[in-house]
Amino acid sequence: MLEHQILRLQPDNLDQFDFLLTQLKLKQAPGLNQRIVISVLREGFSTTNLYHFIPEFRRKLARLNRVHDKIRGRTTSAPALGDFIELSQRDCKLSLARYLLTPEEVVDEILKLLQVTEGVRDLDISQPPFVENEMARAINLMPDFEAGILKILCENSNIYWVSDTTSSEINSLVEYPLTTVVLVIKPPGSDMEFEIKRAGLRGRNSLNIVYARDGYTVPPSHRLDGGSMQYLLRGEARAASRLAGIYRLVHGSDAPISHYLSRSSIFTVPVQKAEVQTLTYFTEPQIFGERFPEMRVAMKEGLDAFKAVGYPYLPDLPGDLGLSAQFIGLVAPTQAILSGTSSFRLNKLAIYLSSNGHEQYFKEGLAVAHASHDARRLADALLEEILGSYRPPDGRYQSHEQYLAAAFRVAGNRARADRIYLSLVQQIARFWGTLLAIRAYSNGESFVARNVGLKSFWDRGDWKVKIIFMDHDALTIPGPQDKDFHPHAALPGMALDERYIWGGSTPEQFATSEIGYLQNIYRVSADLSQKGRALAKMHLRGAYKKTQHELLTNPKLQPLFDEVFLERLLDWDTLVRGYLRMKPDTVVSTTWKEEMRKMLAAKGYRGQAFEAYSEIIRKNTPFLERHSFLFDLETGKGT
Repeated sequence: MLEHQILRLQPDNLDQFDFLLTQLKLKQAPGLNQRIVISVLREGFSTTNLYHFIPEFRRKLARLNRVHDKIRGRTTSAPALGDFIELSQRDCKLSLARYLLTPEEVVDEILKLLQVTEGVRDLDISQPPFVENEMARAINLMPDFEAGILKILCENSNIYWVSDTTSSEINSLVEYPLTTVVLVIKPPGSDMEFEIKRAGLRGRNSLNIVYARDGYTVPPSHRLDGGSMQYLLRGEARAASRLAGIYRLVHGSDAPISHYLSRSSIFTVPVQKAEVQTLTYFTEPQIFGERFPEMRVAMKEGLDAFKAVGYPYLPDLPGDLGLSAQFIGLVAPTQAILSGTSSFRLNKLAIYLSSNGHEQYFKEGLAVAHASHDARRLADALLEEILGSYRPPDGRYQSHEQYLAAAFRVAGNRARADRIYLSLVQQIARFWGTLLAIRAYSNGESFVARNVGLKSFWDRGDWKVKIIFMDHDALTIPGPQDKDFHPHAALPGMALDERYIWGGSTPEQFATSEIGYLQNIYRVSADLSQKGRALAKMHLRGAYKKTQHELLTNPKLQPLFDEVFLERLLDWDTLVRGYLRMKPDTVVSTTWKEEMRKMLAAKGYRGQAFEAYSEIIRKNTPFLERHSFLFDLETGKGT
């Protein structure tokens, strides 16, 4: 209601705005010569000058004009009033709430929606200092409101679990997104999101053990169903923090990834409103419940599989308690809290924005009945997220497909969708180009659509949309201990990253790639698709070359890599460029091969290095040819 009244004020009504902004503590004292508090710059505003701040402030509130404009006093329609009331229950959409609530009050509401048990801070004595530095930096750059909420959630090393009262509706204060085992927190009036990874399963068994599902063996990281393994969370925190530092030194901006803020080892598990020690929970059938026999079979199968592939040896311990101790000791259940995440994953957005997306969300997902106004509100919420700001189409909602098509026909929405699509393509290309330049890869894990999300955010006085890459537990980055690039391992991993970003050789693979999903979500035309491909190529090469230049010249970046690795950085490019241009069995090719052998020998490579590299290039020629423009020496060629 307060937002609605503020939007009715004219921007030049300075006295009223001065009063309101002072009451909201956005000014420390009344008076037209008093500046806005500097903390608003961390919220995404561009100025602290009162005269310039007021238009930005109104523009931020005006994002919800699709609802405010339909409130017309006594003539307000029932559907319009329903929209107003429904939106008022979405805390993150209430822009002014952040100024009227304290972090303590918000945390009290969050905890009412969760189960909480005892945890122990995970202290990794081998953790590099940069991990802690990145954690501190992420919190220090947040607005005070969000930072205050996080500090309270992290300070006691508590473990947070999904409860019967936790909602799976999008834009809830605490959301348990459908088909996931994480919790996301969307603070009042905030465009930020925090994630609790992982937060257990609904029902009696917050944690379970699974070895096979639907006839297929699950990946090792999914054997602790509902929870995370300690070594994976530690490894992911290291990889993400290292990448964040490298990216910032190269580009002068933050990497489009989530940030790890804390980790806690799980000491107890909630069982029927009580806390039970993890060892007891997995050992006593009367505590675990009726699924105990199948869980124990999966525990034994999983433990044997871990040992078979070389996981750390654990001494054999007798009896049921010994089996539990071995499994728990190996997986070490742990929970992490992250910032900068997004629950709007690409695969989910594509489903919910499809012709039967409302059925998938309400009927299949939430298992609730819904009316046409519920489906329309879902469409509005999703479109607002992917467009930043959005104008609903005129006319009534008749079907999901009709409404979405009409929304994208609105000129402003269509133009904004096109701009955002091209921006997202550029963001992807810049990120992957940076990874390729430092010889890093994720075997597809950092780029598969379920681990990539979109997030709207307020930045310098405007609503924008960014892409966020999450889940970096498979990310491999050469470190100070690595003298050589190992393409035999890296290239297949890079090719998988490529597959999940740009698509593969079949229509099905393209449809489930990041670009395929984005084209589906934004309903991209053939002309825009072609323009996006050209931009992607240009920005991919630009990021690749810029990163290489910084690696070779930036004294702050160089200590993160081995000196020999940097000395040999461009050797791979030289080999690939020459190999792809070479015509076999000619005098020129013979001369080139001899020159390459001499070059590698002079740099201390082993005797058969040229033959080994040539074989790797031959096996991966299709991938390398698709990206030959990266290895070209001529500035701008291939862009």
